[in-house]
Amino acid sequence: VYQLKELEKKASKKGINSMIVKDLLQGLADDDLIHAEKVGISTYYWSFPSEAAMKAQNRILALEEELKKVTGEKKKADCDLASMQALLCDSDQRQHLMEKLKKAQKEDEKLTKQLEKFCDCDPEVFGQMAEGLQVSKDSANRWIENIWILEGWMKKKFVGHEQDIKQLFKQKGVTDDLDTIA
Repeated sequence: VYQLKELEKKASKKGINSMIVKDLLQGLADDDLIHAEKVGISTYYWSFPSEAAMKAQNRILALEEELKKVTGEKKKADCDLASMQALLCDSDQRQHLMEKLKKAQKEDEKLTKQLEKFCDCDPEVFGQMAEGLQVSKDSANRWIENIWILEGWMKKKFVGHEQDIKQLFKQKGVTDDLDTIA
């Protein structure tokens, strides 16, 4: 058991700068290689040689346990692999099942194509179309109102030229019967 001052003295005798000792001790304590305990105003440092051996022995035992576990899992996986490979060998039954699978996949494709023909009757598609229709109506009505606003502004701005403005709008396709969409 040592105090910091004792360790600094011993380190300086060995040629190690005493300023580095505290950092080294803190690093060793963080790595759990030595123990540090603060008692009062003093901090004591110690390490038991048998403790390091016990830690190493415990680590070895844990690794051996893990090795046994992994080895058992590998053996099981090897057995599963062998059984799966045995099932994959070409047999008459397997070929028959593969043919059935291909026929079922072709039938599925055929039915999917038929189903796509009737997608217009799908309630979800119909709902989406109805929403799109409403958005389109709102947009068209907004532009019609914008045309009316523009026409009104032009008539106020260019007083006396109402006939010219009316003719301009007719040339551009805006007729007198233009109305909002209900």
